[in-house]
Amino acid sequence: MPFKPFSMEVDLTLPDITRGDTLIIPVFSAESQSGSDQKEPPKQSSAEAVADVTAGPELPDRFLQLLGENRPLFLEELNRLGFNSGYRKSLVFSQWPLPFARVILAGLGKRSTINPARYMAAIQASLTHLGAGADRIIVDASNWPYEENSAVISIGSAISYHLYRSREYSKDLPEIQSLYIAGLKPGPGKPDPVALTEAMNQASSRAKDLVNMPPNTKRTATLAEEARSIAEQTGMELSIVEDSSWIEKNMPCFFTVARGSVDFDPPRWIHLKLANPSAKKRIALVGKSVIFDTGGIQVKPGSYMNTMKADMTGGATVLGVIDAIQKLDLTELEVHAFLAATPNLVSEASMLPDSIVDTTCGKKVEIRHTDAEGRLTLIDAVAMAERTEPDLMITVATLTGSATRAVGPHAALMSLHHEYRDQLAAAGFRAADFCQTLDVLEEDFEDISSKLDGADINNTGSESYRGAQTAAAFVMSGVSRELPLLHLDIAGGDMSKDDKATGISCRAIIQFLTDLNASLV
Repeated sequence: MPFKPFSMEVDLTLPDITRGDTLIIPVFSAESQSGSDQKEPPKQSSAEAVADVTAGPELPDRFLQLLGENRPLFLEELNRLGFNSGYRKSLVFSQWPLPFARVILAGLGKRSTINPARYMAAIQASLTHLGAGADRIIVDASNWPYEENSAVISIGSAISYHLYRSREYSKDLPEIQSLYIAGLKPGPGKPDPVALTEAMNQASSRAKDLVNMPPNTKRTATLAEEARSIAEQTGMELSIVEDSSWIEKNMPCFFTVARGSVDFDPPRWIHLKLANPSAKKRIALVGKSVIFDTGGIQVKPGSYMNTMKADMTGGATVLGVIDAIQKLDLTELEVHAFLAATPNLVSEASMLPDSIVDTTCGKKVEIRHTDAEGRLTLIDAVAMAERTEPDLMITVATLTGSATRAVGPHAALMSLHHEYRDQLAAAGFRAADFCQTLDVLEEDFEDISSKLDGADINNTGSESYRGAQTAAAFVMSGVSRELPLLHLDIAGGDMSKDDKATGISCRAIIQFLTDLNASLV
């Protein structure tokens, strides 16, 4: 992983502050304030500031006690600077009011608006003051109002995201020696929140590594080698099918996408298995693994082709997750990861619109648009994965622009099985990895029905206003409706505004699997 690891400790007590420490104080604004839009408050005298603490930032009591005789001057300085703890606003003090230490106030906004994802974003925003790093970071999370494990995940993930650099980064990596989270008492359950957070960070970092890799050096073999490396390090069972003839015969819809690149970058069908002798449920993770998407014959406009190196984020995600969870000892689960890896390129052999192709599940597909290729690979991938007889399946895919328009930078979560869907949504909320649910209706399945005599379904649907749901319905058409399939369309959140991978959905899936395992013990 391209960041230097750091140790984590969680305890109720606040440790002694020593030279080189950075103390981060997450601070709520008063409910009467309007967050970052608040006008600058009227200036007060030192005495008035001390008496009117509740009107400004809600500083934790023990931090105020820690200030000692510097408390009046510190509050006066906050008043002078007009710091109101707006969401993702921060303020740094070096060597004062605490000698030898740096103090960062991380604005959380109003208490009524906070959730784990916003908490993580606020902590991450405050870390810009760290520069090249820190010896020890201490975060006083005593004012966290929800489940304590969520705060550990949010803080630990914020630190990891701040330190992360891609594999291509050639400068010195920023680093911290340790992270101490004060004010929390983690629950007795397993895995403990530190181990869980470290697994989530590992999964996200591996996924980001693969997604950030430049497209001129990334191939289907890249994902195969990553899977092989995981298998060698962990002892997982691995199967990689590289025989294009076998894929053409057994996964014909997937092969249709791969036709345009068979000679340049041949397709690979990758299957990793994390076995547990005592497992009570079998889980299949299926990740869309389109190495680069040009749109095919119906080629994308130039600006829409930027960041298409990230069209294999689903595959990177399931590799990251299955690698990380083997350290969590989820004894009640047997987990499989499946990747149908291919680019979608333009050549004389590329698939053509109006074609009718076979699928692994037996349905015939009318290809209405060559840039709706991800679902063509997935319908065969889920059908093949179903042959392992899973109790539950999760698909992860950068599938539709419609999902981006519907839920923005979050994951759109869809399923016909609402109980499991809502459990995954709740897990994502607690893991600071928000998933917004969308309903898939019978009309979505009807919308993808083909009007051609020789085809059963088409790969775009007839209407344009439910594109995320019709794409999900297409993928779900590859398996029995009795099989719980949870579909995550992550097209809106796979890349940040500065075109870097985010590791979206890794934490949500790991939290969900951890919860599921605990329910089976």
